[in-house]
Amino acid sequence: MTASPLKVTLIFLLLALLACGGENSRENIESPVTVYVVEISMISETVNAPCRLEGASEAIVSVSVPSVVEEVLVAPGDTVSAGQRLLVLRTDDLQRAMISDAAAMLTAARASAEYADGNLQRATDLLESGAMSAGEYERIETEETAAQATYNQALAGYNASSTAARNGFVLAPFSGVIGRVIATEGNPASGPLMSVYSTGVIKAELLVAPRHIHKLRAGLPSIFTTDHFPGAVFPGSVVSVSETADAVSGLVAMTVQFSDSTGSLIPGLSGVSMLLLSTSDNAIVLPSSMMVPIDESTWEIFVLENGHASRRVVQSGIRNGTRYEIIEGLAVGDSVINLGHTLLSEGSPVRVVQ
Repeated sequence: MTASPLKVTLIFLLLALLACGGENSRENIESPVTVYVVEISMISETVNAPCRLEGASEAIVSVSVPSVVEEVLVAPGDTVSAGQRLLVLRTDDLQRAMISDAAAMLTAARASAEYADGNLQRATDLLESGAMSAGEYERIETEETAAQATYNQALAGYNASSTAARNGFVLAPFSGVIGRVIATEGNPASGPLMSVYSTGVIKAELLVAPRHIHKLRAGLPSIFTTDHFPGAVFPGSVVSVSETADAVSGLVAMTVQFSDSTGSLIPGLSGVSMLLLSTSDNAIVLPSSMMVPIDESTWEIFVLENGHASRRVVQSGIRNGTRYEIIEGLAVGDSVINLGHTLLSEGSPVRVVQ
């Protein structure tokens, strides 16, 4: 049995109407989404570098003439003051030799300090005339400070040697804490006898990739963390930065100092130093999971507007891991669709779910 032409035509029209109705119903289906309401946050660009701590001042105590350790007066961990007795030695030639060595070190340190002071004076004139960069001036200023500290330590060592040699004592070159004690009573006083390091200020030498060199400078904040003190954070700052990459490692060297009033930080402690290269305190921050990349700093997001998805193109600034500062395209209070956005298109109806 065959259908009449009129019946076939009616069937096709009915199917077409059903199809149109299906498409419209699909277009009106609200996609379930969740949203994040934009608020002000803080973000920093950081770089991490493993490091081992050193004392800002650290000395290996030794004597240069044959002698015997008669008595060890300190133990590891003891706090000592400058000039405090550390060892008692027995030798006839100690006085003259110790004073001679200390005098030679003092002479060399004085010459270095005078040279560094002259460099700083010349650098000051060049900085004022605009012929020197602030970074180069800070490096020379740091060198002068270090040279003066070395001179003061050598002077203290000379004065201590003068007294110690007459009495057969080895004295602490500066106030600090005793590290390792190698000297043993009754044994010859040869080679390193013990170590002394200063407390309060600890330093670390860092090596970072040269791509960061244009952002590195003295004064940058830094944070030291270590597995030995979980959850503890020790603040510090960069005191000097090399202007070139190391010829062997290809990395940029810098020195960071950390202040510690608790006594927790000691030389030899290993951990990670995090440098804060730049910080934005009043930033809009989004994770990469809420965005679709267009290029290196351009992203696509969807914002909830009147029950529909509205496509936005935003620009990013500072990056910290998978978090990005948004510098253009968003405002505080906007509702960014953070779940279900990958299935949306411009104008798609959406329904917010918890």
